[in-house]
Amino acid sequence: MDRAVCVHGHFYQPSRENPWLGDVGFQRSAAPHHDWNERVTAECYRPNTAARILDVDGMIEEIVNTYGRISFTAAPTLLAWLERHCPEVYGAIVEADREGRERYAGHGPAIACCYNHLIMPLANSRDKRTQVAWGIRDFAARFGREPEGMWLPETAVDIESLDLMAEAGIRFTVLAPHQAANVRPIGAEDWTDVSSGGVDTTMPYLCRLPSGRSIAVFYNGTISRDVAFGDLLSDGRRFAGRLLGAFSWERERPELVHIATDGETYGHHREFGEMALAYCLETLEAHSDVRLTVYGEYLAAHPPTHEAAVCERTSWSCTHGVGRWQGECGCHSGAHPGWSQEWRGPLREAVVMVRDALAPRVAEAFGALVPDPAEARHDAVALVLGRWSDEAVAGFLARHAPGGLSPDERQRILALLEIERQAMLMQTSCGWFFDDITEPGSVQVMQHAGRAMELARESLGIDLEPAFTATLRRAPVNDPRYATGAAVYEALARSAAVDLSRIGAGTALYALFDLEPPAAASGMYAVHEDWRYRSDADGLRRILGTVRVRSRATGEEAHLDAAAFFAGMDRVVFSVREPGGEEALRVAWEGMAGSDPAGAIFAAFTRVYTAPDLSDEERWAIAREIAPGMGEAVCTIYRGAAALIAALDDLGLPAPGAAVHLLAHACTGRLLAMLGEGCPDPDRFFALAEAMRARNLAPDLAALGEAASRRIASAAGTAAARSCDPAPLEEIVRTVRCAKVFPLTLTLWESQNLCIGMRGRYSGMRERAGRGDKDAQRWADAFRRAAACLGVRTA
Repeated sequence: MDRAVCVHGHFYQPSRENPWLGDVGFQRSAAPHHDWNERVTAECYRPNTAARILDVDGMIEEIVNTYGRISFTAAPTLLAWLERHCPEVYGAIVEADREGRERYAGHGPAIACCYNHLIMPLANSRDKRTQVAWGIRDFAARFGREPEGMWLPETAVDIESLDLMAEAGIRFTVLAPHQAANVRPIGAEDWTDVSSGGVDTTMPYLCRLPSGRSIAVFYNGTISRDVAFGDLLSDGRRFAGRLLGAFSWERERPELVHIATDGETYGHHREFGEMALAYCLETLEAHSDVRLTVYGEYLAAHPPTHEAAVCERTSWSCTHGVGRWQGECGCHSGAHPGWSQEWRGPLREAVVMVRDALAPRVAEAFGALVPDPAEARHDAVALVLGRWSDEAVAGFLARHAPGGLSPDERQRILALLEIERQAMLMQTSCGWFFDDITEPGSVQVMQHAGRAMELARESLGIDLEPAFTATLRRAPVNDPRYATGAAVYEALARSAAVDLSRIGAGTALYALFDLEPPAAASGMYAVHEDWRYRSDADGLRRILGTVRVRSRATGEEAHLDAAAFFAGMDRVVFSVREPGGEEALRVAWEGMAGSDPAGAIFAAFTRVYTAPDLSDEERWAIAREIAPGMGEAVCTIYRGAAALIAALDDLGLPAPGAAVHLLAHACTGRLLAMLGEGCPDPDRFFALAEAMRARNLAPDLAALGEAASRRIASAAGTAAARSCDPAPLEEIVRTVRCAKVFPLTLTLWESQNLCIGMRGRYSGMRERAGRGDKDAQRWADAFRRAAACLGVRTA
């Protein structure tokens, strides 16, 4: 009898990009990482590409790309970020689907997702169609195939959404068991009411729809809850046993035991959860009576024998249907049990007002410019996928306005489509999920609404912001710093807005440090810089020239003179003005080269920004660039005071506290230098470490750990590239030995992966060594020692 297990993970992050810049800014709450996407990637998405399976001694026995063995959703907004910022993780996820197709009879593990995770029952029909179309087209562009299934955000379901998915070729979705209303065998007349529970989740169900069919797969809710909120992920063997225990071994029909949780459960919500998942999958694959599967494969082999009617306007994370995304239903994160969620209603009302006011106006304006506005709207995801490159824009316009367009018409089409995109992003589910309107998800949807309203003022001549803020004044706030939701919008959402002039001024600031501005890095803007004058003398940075900024997303552009001056985090000025020509630039530079560069900029430029105007992202970028210079400055001070410190030490006189800190920093610098060289003489490292310990000098352990980890990873990469050279492996051993002196916290994930990849070479070298090859013996010995240092089992 066929018994199969399917584990589904819904991997998702919302769009966190600043709507005006197209890039994710620094988020303090994600520390020590730059932002939450980066943090969750480090804790979950990357580890799942190479999850560790340990032996009884705690050594790494195997690594598993879990994406290739489970069923998973990787939402478009997450994949877009990963493609840009973590291409190796993105590539591993795409490759896992390809490998999974080989494992599961041509059916890939990945399924599509409605584009930006809005609650489909609360969307209008127009947006529902676009969400399905964009989700499918984004999936096909990334995975090179059409999706068989599609995830409904928060599993929030209604018949219209299922109908649209089926019409687009989607065969199945995934629903929670409590979303089943009635079931019956196909062909039977009588229904069985399961709305109070009791649906048999070991079989798939056919859900009949007005225009076709969609398969609704109701997963095992009890085990899913225990994975997400219980302790099943503390032991991969117990996890596997729980899944095996869900079969009814007496039944004479095929059975599917399957669960669904947030993919972030495996590593982010539950530390080392990806390891428990990997061990569970390995255990199940070794079991003779069951097999792993994905939904597409199982449905192809076992078409539904029963049908189901769904409970509309229900979801997996709200016991009140979809109340969590439109009012005070009682559902919350649990972090603030006393807080009110009455703000959700006004925020939903404000967003719906903007959506419903914009939709007919945009449709009318768009319809006057393209012959098939619906298809053009659905195809506009190609612009997002192409990051609004000139080629992507030209291709889109050639497909949908083949008769040619004037520059103004071209710009108008792009602006209208950007209104449409922002109006969908402002409905993203995260805006209502958490506990206060001040939280990042809510602020993000308000930012998207602000951008949509701004573009509507410019392109359609309508101003919706007064009505929007008036509605938000009725939104109470739990955070005492803000009176109403309108105050939150003003302080946290509108403040994120930037225009072309601000982008141009920021470009000058970034140019001082040879950095690419986020607006250009995101692909949303084309930025051309021409810096005619520049000076970094005497620790003062000055720059002056011209910038041309063009929004690829809307076609808007500006040509500006730009200048910036930096003498410290509290002494920074950056500015723009209308172009004044070569002579005006020369005169401005003469002033900037004088004794008061900041004053000269204020005198010559019309829009001037100073330190209080810096965004958190700008402050983070600058601080990261100049912080390393602090170390050299301290070393310079130490070199000047070294003779005095030595004299005090020789005379037995106590050194001032500042001198002790200087000495500790200088010694740390010497240790860092040794680590950077691969510790060629470990005895020198040990001696200096002992001398520091004897004098109670505290080293910078974090810096030393990072340096050692980098050098070990570099050596591992060299060893992988040089098939017969034992030297880099011996370097790993030396560096790890030195790191253990303090001890240091090492990040060995990449090095371990490379080591595991060399185990096949190790087997060959051992064979050669057995035949008397001394070089092979040296390599094999070095690899065995390096693997032990990295915690990797050699065979």
